[in-house]
Amino acid sequence: MELTTHTAKGVDKVKRYGWSVQDAPGEMRLLHKDMLQIHPAYQRDLVPQKVSEISAAWSWVALGALVVGERGGEFWVIDGQHRAAAAKRRSDITHLPCVVFKTADVKQEARGFLTIQTMRKPVTAVAKQKAMVTAGDEVAGFVQQTVETLGLQIRPTAGKAGELKCVGWCLRRAVDDRETFVKVLRLGAALCTQDNMPVAERVLEGLWVLNDKCGSGLADPRFVKRLHERGGRVLLDAANKAAAYYSSGGGRIWAQGMLGELNKGLQERRRFTMDGAVEA
Repeated sequence: MELTTHTAKGVDKVKRYGWSVQDAPGEMRLLHKDMLQIHPAYQRDLVPQKVSEISAAWSWVALGALVVGERGGEFWVIDGQHRAAAAKRRSDITHLPCVVFKTADVKQEARGFLTIQTMRKPVTAVAKQKAMVTAGDEVAGFVQQTVETLGLQIRPTAGKAGELKCVGWCLRRAVDDRETFVKVLRLGAALCTQDNMPVAERVLEGLWVLNDKCGSGLADPRFVKRLHERGGRVLLDAANKAAAYYSSGGGRIWAQGMLGELNKGLQERRRFTMDGAVEA
């Protein structure tokens, strides 16, 4: 994307594309917390836990600036009600930075609330992981190092072999057991790569459960050989079918679907079993 004001032909982009300005700019002001009001007509219900979390670990960086509508000498919080509520619980916080807009009525404030919520997008797990690594988070750093050591790449829209986007799973399982995490990720990546597909979270979580609930798990050479014989694509398909059959998801269901696939064509005495299997 070119961050320039004019096109390649020198035409002003505002005029060329008919871009508009929806409202007048606000004014940055420090307002006393007791001046800030919340209008229940358009604001979401206050979440006590969220207020408590902000109160307990106040961060001016995370606070940013509240968006406030000034109407008839009163100040109505358009965006930032939880931050305002958290400040009111602390004796050491008196004033809050606010971008104040002149508003005519509650309808204009509600439209502002909708605009902010519509344009705001949650931080993706991949973006969060990247920031955590830069911030020096030890677990995130370990996950990044492991991924790179295995020759993998984290991508927000993983679509090729050797790519994955399930960083949330990686962070969670790396906390649970790093050794098992590395073992499962290595095998899962190999299974998916051999079928020229990105690393699938359902395959990884299914392997995690099977390692824990199926005999010796990934320490069993016969079991690992059977996994390679089926491959990542067949195992993922089996996990998806199990989720559809049970109208449910989660590692145990995915693992059970994968286990059924592994046992196809095997004599009963040579079949693998899983502790705590869900009844059909």
